[in-house]
Amino acid sequence: MTDLRSTLERYVNMRQGLGYKFQRQAQRLADFVSFMEKRKAVTITMKLAVKWATLPPDRNASWALRLAAVRGFARHVASLNPKTEVPPPGILPPLKRPKPYVYSNAEINALLAAALGLPPAMDCADGPTTVSSGCSQ
Repeated sequence: MTDLRSTLERYVNMRQGLGYKFQRQAQRLADFVSFMEKRKAVTITMKLAVKWATLPPDRNASWALRLAAVRGFARHVASLNPKTEVPPPGILPPLKRPKPYVYSNAEINALLAAALGLPPAMDCADGPTTVSSGCSQ
């Protein structure tokens, strides 16, 4: 086990001990540490962090999230290894979410009316079904 991997285990335990779920980030960081180990790198550099974060090249939506995970870990490691480079925020494009569609009252009423016109999915012997309550019992 490398020093970086044992440091990661302590970091994840600390974060989870503070109440964070930290599961997805822990998996990302484990992937990052494996990336570092394959290159026999012992110090986190900005170049390696960005190189890992931009893998695979066609998934730029997750790049900023991947780099953010490394940034937090690098801050922790920097307290143990002053040669550690912490990637600054904003060097990769942020995740852009699509603007949500907000249904109008008329559209909601039309959807509910259409749903009420559907045959019941369950055979309810005690009475009619509705969209909100299911079979009455």
